[in-house]
Order: sequence, then C-alpha cells, then structure tokens
Amino acid sequence: MARSLNILILGGAGAQNSYVAQELAQAGHKVRILSRDTEKEEPKKLAALPGIEVAQGDTYDEEVLTSAFENIESVFVNTNGFAIGEKSEIYWSIRIYELALWAGVKHFIYSTLPFVSKKSGFNPKFRVPFVDGKAKFGEYLKSQPTDVMNWSLLESGPYAEDSLYRRAPKLDEKTGEWIWDLFLGESGCMALVSLRDLAWFARYMFENPEEFRGDLLSVGIKHTSGAELAAALTAVTGKPSKYVPMTEEKFRQIFPLIKLGVAHSPGYDDPTLWTPQKMFYNWFTVWTNSIGNTGLWTRDYQRLDKIKPDRIRTVEEWMRSVDYDPEKSEKSVLKSGYTLAGIGEVVG
Repeated sequence: MARSLNILILGGAGAQNSYVAQELAQAGHKVRILSRDTEKEEPKKLAALPGIEVAQGDTYDEEVLTSAFENIESVFVNTNGFAIGEKSEIYWSIRIYELALWAGVKHFIYSTLPFVSKKSGFNPKFRVPFVDGKAKFGEYLKSQPTDVMNWSLLESGPYAEDSLYRRAPKLDEKTGEWIWDLFLGESGCMALVSLRDLAWFARYMFENPEEFRGDLLSVGIKHTSGAELAAALTAVTGKPSKYVPMTEEKFRQIFPLIKLGVAHSPGYDDPTLWTPQKMFYNWFTVWTNSIGNTGLWTRDYQRLDKIKPDRIRTVEEWMRSVDYDPEKSEKSVLKSGYTLAGIGEVVG
C-alpha cells in the first residue's frame, strides 16, 4: 500500500471532485475538500465518510487558500469555469499554483481539458471558453519547473455519468424504440469519461508522482458515436434503440440565451462571458468533427490500457457497470442552477 498522503481538493464538492475524494479516502489517504456551503447534500455526504474533512471556504479566496494549504502535501485542483468564467478561471488557477508552491506542496495535479482551439489554429467555431480556460492554464503549467513542486495534468472530458443521463434517449411510444437525439451529426463522436476511472487515475498519479513528473495523462472510455450509443443500449437492455441526429433548430431551442460565469466576473455585460447556446454549439461542433480518435480531441487509449488494464473501454461496459436505465435521467451527477441543459457544477 502507498504511503498515506494529506491531499487538498479545490474547486468545490461537485461530481469530479467527489469521486476523486472518495477514491483517495478509500485508499487510506487523508482528504480535505473545500466547500462554500458545507450544509448542502453532497458536502454532507462526503463529510460523513472516513478520511474526508469538508472545510467551509471559497476556493477563490486567498486567505481561505492560505489556511487550507496548511499541512498539505498534495493538491488536486478542478476549477469551475462555468461559475466564474474563463478570465477568472485562468487567474485563479495561476494564483492557486503560486500559493501551493509557496505553502510547500510537493505535488500539484490540475484537472484540465485539451486545447482544441489551439489545435484548430484558433478557428472561432472550435472555441469553447470553459475548455480554453483550463487549457490555457495547462500551457502555463507546462512552462513551470518541477524541482520545487512536482506538477501533473489530468485531462478529463464529458462525463458519461452526466451526458448519458442528462441527454438520455426518449421512448417513442408508437414504435417502442429508444431514440438518442444528440447534436453529433451523422458520424461525430464524443470522448466520454468514466468518473470512477478518472478518480482511479488521479489516485494512481498521486501514488506514483515520479511517473507523472511534468506530464499529462488524458483519460477517457472510447470515442463513441450516436449509432454506437444506440447499439450499446440495445446490447445492455435488450430494448430497441436508434440514433437520430438533432437538428440545429432544435438545439437552439434547448439552450437559453443567458450568460454563464458571472460569479467572479465584473458583471453580466462582460463581453468574455458567453451564453449556453453559443458555448455548447461550439462544444458539439468539436464532437461533430471528431470521427473516431482522429479529431481535435484525441486520447492515447493504449497508455491507459497499460496503466489500468481493467479500465472501462466501451460505453457498453460503462452501462453495465452502472446498471444504466435511460428512464432514470435524474441520476445525472452534475448539479446546476441551470438544469435544462445540465451545465455547471455549483455544488460546494
């Protein structure tokens, strides 16, 4: 068994951080996680688990951070771009890094996303602020030394635990078929992520810091198309299912024209804040242009297989592992004040 570590988790007690906290605690590590409101459901659940301390405080507050870093050896940072916007996410990610180094933290792991807009030559149609904010900090981190504080990047993606419940198929009462109606085009693919596996990889990185010194690990299940989702559902449930590409008109009706990220921004009129409709149109444009593992959002699945041979490798495996039921869409792990599109992690 690896030596027990004192690990701080920053960014709230939302879906990803909750999975990581539980994985670390179950392995015998001591976890401290910051939450703005310790009386909410998820923070209270975490606080009841052995090895987890839920401390009240805002991740985006220097005094709180300075106190939170006391007696901490390692830190997992998952900033919330939905809540604070791209500008603030970049600023606070850098400031958290600086304070962690000053406090004597030995290993800094940042949950990031791929810099798809850079890979596209900064084509505006692939620009997604909540992706770019994390990716730009990742570029900054790559320029930092690792002699005083080791750093690693853990690249995430759309959670299966959210996407496949939030955008679950609907039953066609006339035909008895389950219809996946997604904005992926005819052959677009999503690089879905299992949060259970992501948490395992996060723990593995903390327990093997030299293996990931100044390194990036990109996690995922498999690039999966709409047709593959339908086939997986039929294989798991025995129920007929098919994929129908969502029209642009229907997509625009789903996402409202409100702005995201006002929590730590100058105000609603800040021109860098985007509406969900604009942001998620570009988000899905990335996926409609991802045919298999060949687009702007790629993964080294062979590396993941070597590290964790029993990882979840297909959506069908994931569905079986969670006993997936499309009628239980309320099981989505993301909590948000904006529930229609299911975006933004505001827990904690």
